[in-house]
Parts: sequence; C-alpha cells; structure tokens
Amino acid sequence: MNDCCNRPGRERFDVAVIGAGSAGFSAAITAAGLGAKVALIGHGTIGGTCVNVGCVPSKTLIRAAEAVHGGKASARFPGLGGSVSLDNWTALATSKDELVTE
Repeated sequence: MNDCCNRPGRERFDVAVIGAGSAGFSAAITAAGLGAKVALIGHGTIGGTCVNVGCVPSKTLIRAAEAVHGGKASARFPGLGGSVSLDNWTALATSKDELVTE
C-alpha cells in the first residue's frame, strides 16, 4: 500500500486543524505561534459565521447605534449637551467591512 502522505514533493505539516471556524482558527494560530507548521482545513471563509457575517459585523453596527442613542439621550441630564447624527452610512458600513477583513 502506498503512503499517500509521504510522497516526494508533498508538503508536510505538524498539525492539521479540521474546521476553519473561530475555534479552529484559534487552534491553528496557537499551534503556529508555538512553531508548528499548520494546515487549516475547512469550507467557506476562515473564521466562520461569527467573524464574517454574524457577531462581529452586527456588534459593530450595534455599538454605532448605541453611540447615536447615547449622544441624543445626553440632553436628559442637566449640564450635558450634544447631538449625534448618522452623516455617512457608507463610511460606517465600510468600517465594518474593514474590521471583518482584518
């Protein structure tokens, strides 16, 4: 029987992480940080749903909405003033996309 993994010219890895979601990505980064040569195996985008389309992007926009709300609510308190508005939706959305790309 041929050893499919040890043929000449094949790349060799110390660790193979199955699953490229947030846990798999974290495991791969940890192993690489310890000096291992790592293969990260998964389908779709690295980081999984949370990083790419779930938690990270939505929480970025939620925090922006909280900032607007807080600015508008400041008038309820004596001595505070301020106003906040959404001046550039495109810039906010681009910032969110850049965070995901990072």
